[in-house]
Amino acid sequence: MYEKTSLADVDPRDVEGIEPDLKAVGYQLRPAKMRPSVWEFEAGETNNWHRQDEQEELYYVLDGSFLVTVESEDGERETFELGADDVTVIPPETWRQFEAQADGRMLVVGAPNAKDDAITEEESS
Repeated sequence: MYEKTSLADVDPRDVEGIEPDLKAVGYQLRPAKMRPSVWEFEAGETNNWHRQDEQEELYYVLDGSFLVTVESEDGERETFELGADDVTVIPPETWRQFEAQADGRMLVVGAPNAKDDAITEEESS
């Protein structure tokens, strides 16, 4: 079968150390193979500098604009912009951070569906 919900019906989750509001769509719908969420940022907010242990993540900007900083395996950092309707996929081992240039929302889909797969800089030391 299928599951359906509205973002209006998904309560924001308080996740320690994460600045943007997180609407855990996956917690509501319980998909087996992916972990979808919607992040709601205010202008100037950033998420933690992090990478994933095993999840590849797709980021789709619903509205707003973001600066994305990623770090390659050789330690080089690159920053690029994402705006409404832009999509990027970032592999698990890539360090990343998002900064909202304006209020905005982003659909984030991680796969496989691994619980709390993120590793912050402090945790990796």
